[in-house]
Amino acid sequence: MNGRPLRLGFLAVALAACTAVPPPAPEPTAPPEPVAPAAPVPPPAPAVEAVDEARQAAELLGYYQRVAGLGLEEQKRELAAATQALNRERTNVSRVRLALLYAIPGSAIQDDARAAQLLEPIAGGGGAVRQLAGLVHAQLNDRMKTQKRADLAKDQVEQLRAIEKQLIDRGSQSPPPRKP
Repeated sequence: MNGRPLRLGFLAVALAACTAVPPPAPEPTAPPEPVAPAAPVPPPAPAVEAVDEARQAAELLGYYQRVAGLGLEEQKRELAAATQALNRERTNVSRVRLALLYAIPGSAIQDDARAAQLLEPIAGGGGAVRQLAGLVHAQLNDRMKTQKRADLAKDQVEQLRAIEKQLIDRGSQSPPPRKP
C-alpha cells in the first residue's frame, strides 16, 4: 500500500486543525515602557565552530600541499615540530597535521600505518576537520591494502622464480638421454 494518501490525509487534518482554532484575543496591556537598547547578540556558537572548522580544514590542506613539496630535511623539521605540537596539545587539528606528514606518498618520512593510527580515533563524524580525517584515513587504508596485495603478488612471483630455477638446475644435472 502506498503511504502517500495517508500522509496527505494527515497533512490535511493537521492544517484544518491549525485554522479551526482562532488565535486568542490579545489582552489589554499598559503602554510599553521605554527599553534600553540591548547589547548585540553574538551568533550562535555552532555556526562559529563550523566556520572555524572549515577554515582549519582548508589550512590543513594548504599545509599538506606546502610540506609535500619540501625537501627531506625540511620535512623532518616539520615532522619534529608537528610531533611536539601534538604532545603539547592533543587537538584534532594537531593530530591531522602530523598524520598528513606521515601520509606524504614517496617521502622518506612516509608511514601509512602510523598516519592511519593517528586518524582512526577522529575519522568521520561531524565537523570539517573530522571529515577530512575520515577521508585521509579511508585513502590510507586503501593504499595499505593495495600495498599488501602488491607485496603478496611480489612474494608469489619470487616463489615461482625459485621453483623455476630449481627445475632448470635439476634439468642440467640429469644424465644425458640414452640412445637406443
